[in-house]
Amino acid sequence: MSKRRSHSFIYKLQRIILLVFYTTTFIALSIPLAKLVLELSPSQFYPLVITLLIYIILVVILGSLIHVISYIPFNLATAFDPIKNDIATGKITSIEDLGERITMFTVQFYNFSFLDISHAYFETEGSGILGYESNNQIDKVLTEQGMLDKSKTLEEITLAGTISLPDHDYQLYILPIWLGEQWLGYMALLSEKKISRFFQRFLMEYEDNFLDDQIMHLVKFVPNEN
Repeated sequence: MSKRRSHSFIYKLQRIILLVFYTTTFIALSIPLAKLVLELSPSQFYPLVITLLIYIILVVILGSLIHVISYIPFNLATAFDPIKNDIATGKITSIEDLGERITMFTVQFYNFSFLDISHAYFETEGSGILGYESNNQIDKVLTEQGMLDKSKTLEEITLAGTISLPDHDYQLYILPIWLGEQWLGYMALLSEKKISRFFQRFLMEYEDNFLDDQIMHLVKFVPNEN
């Protein structure tokens, strides 16, 4: 426990240093920028206001990006620990239990402006489509399009199209789950916005470092009741 607290302290300290550095740099760059605009338009403040407004917007966007990039790696491991612990202690004993937990976790954790998962579903051979929330329309689409079989041919996350639900149109991503050369299933991830290739890599790391071995544990050691 003390080791975990030590890692947490180091991580928080790193983020504080990053925040101070980013804020200081932002302020330092704004001063010469303002002087430059005033030199180009000495008698007008409108260009200065517009320039600083655009600058602030860019700083906020870049800051949000840095926040996501720095937040996910450490906090993902810590947040996923309860699922790993429940598998190890026998609280999660079936693929159905695991499917419900990992889909709920995925939606709750990946809630960022650049990487926002609104709905998540999981399926492996013989399990049917699993999730913490049921949606017959999504189940029908995944079944009719044969996503279970298609996922066996995928090596990385793939945009599979758009699903229109009553509340919104969603981008459908298929994340195949592999452990080495063995296919284990897939996750269907719905996002309101297209996920950039850069942030798709975060989801593939999530599959490779967290999902595959936990799913393999239950697939291998728990009899399939279906």
